[in-house]
Amino acid sequence: MIKNSIINKISAIFLLSLLLLVMFFALLLEQQSEKNLEHMKQRQFQSINYLLVMYRNNMQPKDIEEYFNNFGLKRVTSKNLKNSVLDQGVIIFQKLSPISRFSSIVYNDRYYLYIDNFESNVLLESQDYKNFNENLWIVFVFALIIFIYMYVSIYRSIAPLKSLSAQIRKFAGGDLNIECKSEQNDEIAEVANEFDRAAKKIRDLIHSRQLFLRTIMHELKTPIGKGRIVSEMLDDDVAKKRLVSVFARLELLIAEFSKTEQLASQSYTLKKEEYTFLHVLDQAIDLLMLDEQKQEEQVRIDGNLNFTVEVDFELMALALKNLIDNALKNSKEHKVYINMVEQKLIICNKAEALTMPIDEYMQPFVSGSKTSGSGLGLGLYIVQNILRLHALELHYCYEGGMHQFSIDFQKVHKS
Repeated sequence: MIKNSIINKISAIFLLSLLLLVMFFALLLEQQSEKNLEHMKQRQFQSINYLLVMYRNNMQPKDIEEYFNNFGLKRVTSKNLKNSVLDQGVIIFQKLSPISRFSSIVYNDRYYLYIDNFESNVLLESQDYKNFNENLWIVFVFALIIFIYMYVSIYRSIAPLKSLSAQIRKFAGGDLNIECKSEQNDEIAEVANEFDRAAKKIRDLIHSRQLFLRTIMHELKTPIGKGRIVSEMLDDDVAKKRLVSVFARLELLIAEFSKTEQLASQSYTLKKEEYTFLHVLDQAIDLLMLDEQKQEEQVRIDGNLNFTVEVDFELMALALKNLIDNALKNSKEHKVYINMVEQKLIICNKAEALTMPIDEYMQPFVSGSKTSGSGLGLGLYIVQNILRLHALELHYCYEGGMHQFSIDFQKVHKS
């Protein structure tokens, strides 16, 4: 999980806000409780004072319970509650008069007025505070529901980001058949829908390019095949040999273009098996289509090649062929030196230093207009992609007038 994710930050903000909300209502409840206590005292004082005034004037209320109801006081009829209040309640104040003793009591956050006239007694409960608490809790619960609803709503709006991120990673990894369309009506859904449309457009363009290239390669195979058949019918052995070589080279280029197209579109599936490295290198040299004399003069091999590697035979042979071919094309003496130190392959050639960083030459179609040489075409670009599929790296250095490309096959070394 990403520590600094938006969801985590929003969750932290809502958690802090929830804490502040609870603290606010707790302080409000405490503050209002103090105000309500003072209010209850005043109401109880008023009820007592008015009652005393009435008795001094020889006036008595017709209904004592109705009289106290006017001051928000209701008689307690439960004997258990009455006993609990009298035994466990806290007396706030007392007032003694000729007719009775009045006591204000707090019990379980409720306010009571106890009247004892020494012959009979009555316990009254203040109703205003009870109503206030209920209203406050209703407001709190309502605010909490809105708060939770807002959090859930925002979370649901942001949650598709995880799915969108996963789809983008899959798309970047070469999976073009992704679906991230959203039915929601917010900014994130708009981004998801725009990316879905862009992905479909890119997918259609890639499919069109693949269809175009494969159609061209397919159409080229027919005239190449016919040309090779006709060249076999020539009487001139020298011309015959040259034409057969030319058409064989064209067929090889078509096959190489096909693999390059698959690599570029990330649609190639590796077929890794165990091979002797010497076997792979021999195939790479054969792909150069050099005659025996040129092969002996131009390709110098040294080191132990009899170890086993687990690779895609055709792809690795193509990568080595491109490395050797680039070395030959850019060599002053038209020679390439292939050395094997343990399981590290080193391909060297004598030439002038490169005019640009090596990373520039890893790009496709580096032309002579950008370099001092004839250019490296797709060679190193193909090599880099093939090695990346095998979890290998291509290293380069220039020492003593020699270009050195190296590949450490230790990772795929088997014996």
